[in-house]
Amino acid sequence: MAINRIEATLKQYGALIDRQLQELLPHREDYLSEPIWYHMDSGGKRVRPALCLITCSALGGDPKAAIPFAVAVEILHNMFLIHDDIEDGDTMRRDKPTVWCKYGTANALNVGDYLLGRAYRSILSSSLPAEKRLRLLDIFTLTYEKTVEGQALDINWRGDRGFTMEKYLKIVELKTAYYLTCGMVGGAVIAGAPEVVIEKFWELGHSIGPAFQIKDDLIDLAQGKGRGGQIGSDIKEGKPSFLYAYTLSRASKEDRDRLIEVMLKPREETPDSEVEEVIAIYKRYGAIDYAQKYADELVEKAFKTIEGLPVGDKALFRDLAQFMAQRKT
Repeated sequence: MAINRIEATLKQYGALIDRQLQELLPHREDYLSEPIWYHMDSGGKRVRPALCLITCSALGGDPKAAIPFAVAVEILHNMFLIHDDIEDGDTMRRDKPTVWCKYGTANALNVGDYLLGRAYRSILSSSLPAEKRLRLLDIFTLTYEKTVEGQALDINWRGDRGFTMEKYLKIVELKTAYYLTCGMVGGAVIAGAPEVVIEKFWELGHSIGPAFQIKDDLIDLAQGKGRGGQIGSDIKEGKPSFLYAYTLSRASKEDRDRLIEVMLKPREETPDSEVEEVIAIYKRYGAIDYAQKYADELVEKAFKTIEGLPVGDKALFRDLAQFMAQRKT
């Protein structure tokens, strides 16, 4: 199965990333190392750095040369997770207390700030030619800026009465498309790909990024995204999800008003019974089935972009795209 193949590939490349992380973020008895490794040891598929190494290799480059940039992408990902948990009020990450809950908000913010510095250090310390390092720094910084812009919309459109599909896609374009594609683009640069190919990978991100995020929205209603078994964390946050946007556009006034009422409530005032009520409203209007259908259509769009990539194993990239919309966690 495609998913099994991709999970095996991610595990293979993830081992390379983990070894480099140990060198860049050494275990020490101090106020930074302990919370960093408390978080880093909690798991994670290393999807983003693996995409970097896979792309570099597929384009004829040396994946070992791409490891410093791939590691920077993984560190950035974890920095965002630590800060997002504070901004979202999430108390569980990968089925254990979040860094801010265990070590306090001040320490969690400081750890995230330090991780960003180490990410830049990883890129700067690579043995690549100076012009490639500068290009990678530009790609990395652009991704950082766009992701933060997307997070600003995510935070301020929570429980938004006028939330639309267009607004949702704007968030995921900024917050997920760049973020998920950054590693692939960097891998292409390291492999020496021409500009037209690099642009193809940015284009690919505009399909697989939203597909990944829509699937994330769906996973929150079933597996709970590692929140200690909690279902519907996004609902308690009032998160502007695909499901929320789609349902608002189709619901009766009564259901729409009730949906907005629940989504506007503070997390601590939203009981599980109201989460179940919102899920029932989503199901009533076919939002869950439509979300999966939309994600699958984005994968089909990605397939067309992949056909134009100068890689021998196009099936691997098709499997990667399908993984974004079909993964279980």
